[in-house]
Amino acid sequence: MSSQTQVRWDGATYSAANAHHRAFDATFLAPLGLRPGKRVVDVGCGTGELPERVARAVVPEGAPAGSGEVVGVEPDPSLYAVASARSRPGLRFVPARAQELASAVGDSGAFDAVLSVAALHWVDGADHPLVLSQMAAVLRPEGLLRLDFGGAGQIERPREVLDAVAREHGLAGAGWYFPEAADYGVLLAAAGFSLVDGWARLVRQRRPFADADALRLWLRSQVLPAYLAGVDDAAAAAFSAEAEERCVQELRREDGSYDQDYVRLDVLARRR
Repeated sequence: MSSQTQVRWDGATYSAANAHHRAFDATFLAPLGLRPGKRVVDVGCGTGELPERVARAVVPEGAPAGSGEVVGVEPDPSLYAVASARSRPGLRFVPARAQELASAVGDSGAFDAVLSVAALHWVDGADHPLVLSQMAAVLRPEGLLRLDFGGAGQIERPREVLDAVAREHGLAGAGWYFPEAADYGVLLAAAGFSLVDGWARLVRQRRPFADADALRLWLRSQVLPAYLAGVDDAAAAAFSAEAEERCVQELRREDGSYDQDYVRLDVLARRR
């Protein structure tokens, strides 16, 4: 989910390659205590797997109309097209940026929880105070905010390789925003949130990518788009081809895998 409107996404490819995110969904959702009747917004919902899972908890099949609701918000047309195909009563999708969240979802101050996974590092850091204020606006008092996105140190080694290739091709580096936990805590407080048990922390993970094909799919679907905003097709193809080959050569671990080191900013906060 980006403030750069020209980032290149492919919904089908992304959906096929996001299992490493989905593997953490149960742990991510557990603190929210989801149950039938709750109203939830997923910001930057990608291809919609997470809001579909949340809907099964808060709007079970056959539940009375209006008993609960999940709204997935996604600005990219390709990702949104895949997500919106999952729509059903109680589960809807809105094509909008996080910066316009309140007007996009409506019913400000009425939602029990706002969540976001693997999206907010695509939003320019300067826009995060606005995004957090939008999230606060749609939440009811004491509503919960649950976030997971790249934090300081995220995919450090791949970024070193890709930044070097980008320089050789005359391209700008990726525009990701990977903050420190303490810095983000300041932004949360300014937007009207209180941390739950001090819960704004960096979490280190080793995510599995068993072979070169898995690495290539991950790069194409979730990493290389950060370097290709505004780049013409020929330049994008040349950069992507070399970037993949260099990553395959340089990112193989001693155990033979291409597992990647993730650092996530993990947030649980409550609207004051």
